[in-house]
Parts: sequence; structure tokens; C-alpha cells
Amino acid sequence: MSLRFPVVTGLGTVTAAGISVGEVWRAIATHSSGLKPLTLFQSPRYGQIPVGEIQHDLAALGAPARSSRTDQLAWLAAREAVADAKINFRNCADRAGVLLGGSVGGSYDSEKFLINLIKHGKMRPRSTRHHECVSSVDLIADEFGLSGPSMAVATACSSGALAIAMAAELIQSGEADVMLAGGADSISRMTWGGFQSLLLVDATGCRPFDAARAGMSLGEGAAVLVLEAEETAVKRGAKILARLTGWGASCDAHHATAPHPDGAGALAAMQSALRRAGLSAPAIGYVNAHGTGTRENDLAESKALKTLFGDHVPPFSSTKRFFGHALAASGAIEAVVCIEALRHQQLPPSPGFSSPDPAIGLSPVTELKSAPLSHVMSNSFGFGGNNAVLIFSTPETAPLTRASLPGPVSVTGVGVISPSVTSVREIPAPLPPGKVAVRECGPLADAASLSPNQRRRLNRMAQMSLLAARRSHAPDPSQRVAIALGTGFGCLEEGAVFIENLIAKDEREPMPARFPGSVHNAVAGQIAIDQGARGLNSAPTAGEISFECALWQAMNQLAADEADVVLAGAVDELNKYPLSIGQRWGIWNEQILPGEGVMIASLARTESTAAPLARVTAVKLGRYRRPFDARREAEWIAAAVDLAQVDVFLSGAKGLPKLDERYEAVAVELATLAGRPLKHEAYKQLCGEFHSASAFGFSAAVDLVRQGSRGVLMFTLAARGAKALCFVQR
Repeated sequence: MSLRFPVVTGLGTVTAAGISVGEVWRAIATHSSGLKPLTLFQSPRYGQIPVGEIQHDLAALGAPARSSRTDQLAWLAAREAVADAKINFRNCADRAGVLLGGSVGGSYDSEKFLINLIKHGKMRPRSTRHHECVSSVDLIADEFGLSGPSMAVATACSSGALAIAMAAELIQSGEADVMLAGGADSISRMTWGGFQSLLLVDATGCRPFDAARAGMSLGEGAAVLVLEAEETAVKRGAKILARLTGWGASCDAHHATAPHPDGAGALAAMQSALRRAGLSAPAIGYVNAHGTGTRENDLAESKALKTLFGDHVPPFSSTKRFFGHALAASGAIEAVVCIEALRHQQLPPSPGFSSPDPAIGLSPVTELKSAPLSHVMSNSFGFGGNNAVLIFSTPETAPLTRASLPGPVSVTGVGVISPSVTSVREIPAPLPPGKVAVRECGPLADAASLSPNQRRRLNRMAQMSLLAARRSHAPDPSQRVAIALGTGFGCLEEGAVFIENLIAKDEREPMPARFPGSVHNAVAGQIAIDQGARGLNSAPTAGEISFECALWQAMNQLAADEADVVLAGAVDELNKYPLSIGQRWGIWNEQILPGEGVMIASLARTESTAAPLARVTAVKLGRYRRPFDARREAEWIAAAVDLAQVDVFLSGAKGLPKLDERYEAVAVELATLAGRPLKHEAYKQLCGEFHSASAFGFSAAVDLVRQGSRGVLMFTLAARGAKALCFVQR
């Protein structure tokens, strides 16, 4: 276990300031900002405002042409990182995976579909195939032949940093030896118009921590780190660039967009990262601040820094004027900057700063300067009060990182709002008229328990989730509560309303109240506010295994003693676009009905639970190879679970036909390995086909255990190649 420390052996990045790590550091050294006029698309209202746009032909750089812009950025960064690490995955593919932060996903490309639809009445949905944030993960995993854990995490602007932290946990816990980790986001009309409508963009370029700061500058880009277990890196003779010694996450549980005014959540995440690293605050030699340039964010972060470091705040800077705020990619890009700062033993400057703000009382570094650095901190904070902090250290530093191995956890409550009605949905404009039979949740029975403000301001998806969380767990101020809520599409309905209006009205009359609710983690953030949950707040998104990714995260938080209770679940809603496009592509029929719903389970450490509903004793993530080999998958399951304890094999069958065949084949192979018949049950006939359906499978598994089953093995396959298992026992 002493050698399971995560180390960095490769770096790759693509930004407006440079399309390689070397170019980026040269831009930093020469104060060369990448902010330029927007050329990617026409913006009648905001086109004159500078932006961190990458003005290169990405396909000409080698990126796959048939992929989204975000996918291309992620692929280019991954290619550089893998080359830098000089790693060959041929002998370690089963122990290597991908974990990326995303927020925009393929929105830029999906918007082309919407423009054709709204402006010209043409239905051309091909560009929506790469809409999901996990598309970049799948592209990279397939490109390099990686079969280890793979997922995306969508916590707005903290996504890239959180993805790196989660990848480190996979390595530390022994689930993987190598992870490609980072973040990627492209500019899109959605985010461009959204942040402008909230009046959060500085028309002259961001000036973090400056007295005259007036907002952020948007950007785009990607960064990928090759993280390895130290043992693996040493064995193959890799050059270790830095250590990832600490990481921490928290939630403000305060407001959908504004930070806690005292920086309480930011402080908690920094303290958590220091605890994990086994370091005290004075050990930090430099802080790469989140530093967006907005009035409230910079002030709150400065308060957190002063609370943590007292009168000895280390040198700090915000490098966002070099790249623009690249949203989910920003934390990963800044991680690369921090590692380069360690390697060069230099402090990166904070361009745009000229006048100290008396309310802040601190001034960032303004010129590149040499300094002895052993440990550096990188802060990333996002919508919903989601905070993630990373600590990198020089390779020669003796690692003190606290280890944690996930073990069994108890299920103490389950809250479900499930599809109870089969009905026919009319597909409205701007889509072509149509009808689709669906499985929907119907009226929310206890909606009256929500406050008038929650009923008025929150969308239906958020209301459903609040009610499910309350059914699962009663708020208790004495408990440290974390949230991991998986979702396939996120708040698609809210985002659709905003972008339809933006396109139809050519950016006139924007709908700023709609934009904050469009991000994937908006629902998890609302649950945190409702529950007073100030621990990790995460929104994994990985297609059909989104729930299992959330469950894995929850178990890790409990193992690391970062929470007393974790609410783990998944949610997705019916929306006209998947209904219409799915109908056009022939997905829906009399047997396969689209569904929706939410399930949230309350989890606690087994030793602290007197009478649990059930126990979760194993969760494992990976990817299956093509062509599909049922025997191989059965052996993968048997390596993680004692088949002698399995009474029921519960799968995502009764859904997509090509997956049904695979589930049946795995069931046969498992019975052969077990030496006895295994009862094979499914759940999609009850809830319909949607990305979060496995959450309902989990609630069914808990019910089966409560009814007397010794153990229920749930196995989930994603159409794009991911797989997951979880084992629920008495």
C-alpha cells in the first residue's frame, strides 16, 4: 500500500494561449494573453467581447473529424499527455482508465442542429451524437484501448480538478494503475450567452483580484494528466514530473450561483486537501487561485485564503487571463500550470492586475519570478458552491498522503420517485410533430411539502430530487453529509428553454434565470442547500452507469472519513429532444419505452449503523472489449464478487436489444462459473429505458435483500462501452 501514491508522468494541454504544455508556459513567461475577438460563431449582442478561443483547425492538428469540438480538444490533450509519459498501454489496458471533467460536452455541435431546426425547419440530428460529456471519455478510451474505469464528472467549473482527484482515488484504492485525468470544454452559444446574460463577463478582459475587476473572461480548452501509481511508474522507468499529494472537495450549500460570502466552502476544501496530504498550511509555497475576476468570487476566495493562512498568505495568482475561464477544463489546465511551476521553480503571474482592492487586502504575483517550491495548491470553484482543491508536490518530496480503501457500507434509507404512468407524449415545436409512448412519474405526490419558493423557482427535475432525498434522509446538522448524484443528460429541459430562446431571438431578451439550472450539477446543488450538505457535491455522468459511478464516489467518501452520510443516486427526466431523435433513429417501440425518475439512497459506514436495510460490499467500474466476450465479463465479475453468495443476477435487460443479448450471454457464463443456476431478473420493464435506470435496479436489489435474498449482483452495460457492477447483501 505504501507505493499506491499517485504521481504525474505526463502532461498535455490545448488552450487559447498555446496548444502544448511548452507553448502555454512560454505564454505565461512572456505575459502573452490568449484573449482575442470571437470568431467561432456570430454573436450579434456580445461578439465584440474578448474570449479565450482556440483559433486553430483542430482536425488539421490531428483530432478526429467525426466528434464534437470538446471531444477534439480532449483528444489532442490526451495525445500529448500519453506521448509525454512515453507509456504503452498494451500490457496494462485493463488497469488503465479515463476520468474527465466536462460541463459543455458537445453543446457547440448540438447547437448547429438547433439552428437548422429553429431557423430553417430542418431535422439533422447527426451532430447530437456526441452531445454528452462522457463522449470525450469514450473517444479517448477507445483510441488508446483502455478497459479500466471510465467516466465524466460534471460539477461546472470545478469538474476538471474533481476528475483528477477521483482518478487519484481510483489509483490509491487499487482499482487502477494508470488514469488519464483532466477536463475539456469548448465555447458554446449556451455558455457564451448564459454568462453574458448574468452580467458576469468583463467587456475588456478579466482582472482577477483587481479593485476595478468587472467579471470573468470565457475560454475553452483541455488538459490531461497521466496519473500512475508510483509502483507502476517506477517499474516502467517513467520520469515522475510531480506528486499529487492532496485533494479535497466541499459544497457551500448556500446559493445556486453565488459563493458563500465568507468563503466557507472554499476554506473547507483547502483544509480537506491539506489533511489528505498530511501537510500544514505553511508548507504551501504558491496558490493558483480560482480567481475568476467577478466581484463576489474573488472576495470570498481571499477571505478563505486569509482564514487558512492568517498573516502569511503564500504567493498566489490567477492565470485565467491567459486562457479565459475554460469552465470544466480550467481546473485541469491550472493543474498543469502548477506542475510546471514546480518544475521551473517559478511563480506564474496574474495578468490584468494593477490596483489592489482594500476589501481584499491582498495582491497577487504580477511578474514571473523564481521561488523555492515544494508544495503548491490549485483552487477550483463552480456553480452550486462546488469546490475542489488539489495539492501537487515535487517528486523528491516524501509522500504523506492519507490512504483509504473503500469497504462495505450500509444502506440506511432509499427515496424513489419512479415512473408510475404509461402515457403518450406529444412532441412540440420546434421539432416535427410526433407522438411517443413513455413511462413517466406523473404528479409529484408530496410536492406540497416543498416551500413556496422551491415550487415556484425549481424545475420539475430538481423538485423530484429534493423529495427523493428527503425520503431517504432527514437532515441532521450534527452529521457531515456529502452528495453524489449521477445523471445522463443533466437538466436538459432547462437548458433547452434557454438555448431555444437565445437562438430564436438572436440573443435578444435572454433568460438569465434559466441558465444556472442548465448545468448537470444544478440538482445536486439544490439538494445540498435543502439538506445543509457541505461535503463533496458531485454529478458523475457516464451514460447507463452514471448511478454506479455516484455509488463508487459515495463509498470512497465514507472510507476516507470525509462524510458521515452520503446521499448517492441518479436522476434523469423526459425531454422532447431525446424522444424525437430517438424516434427518428428507431430506438423506441412497443417494448422499449423511454422513462424518467430519481432514486437516492442514504449510505453510512457499516460500523456506525445498527439496523441497515442492506449492505453494499462491492462496486467496480470498467469497459468491455469489442467484440463482446461474455466469458471474459463473467470472469471480471467473479474476480470482484463471491458467486457463492449470489442469489439473484439483476441486469439492465428488457431495454436496448443489442445489450439484452449481452446480458443473457453473461448470465449463462456466470451460472457456469458458479456451478449452479442463477436467477436472472431485470428492471427496465418497470421504469423504462433511460440513463439513470440502474438506480432503480439498485432500489430493487435492496428490496430483494430485505425480502430474504443473501446477495443481489447488479450488472450494467452502457451502449458506448462502459460497464459496472455492484453487490448488495444482507
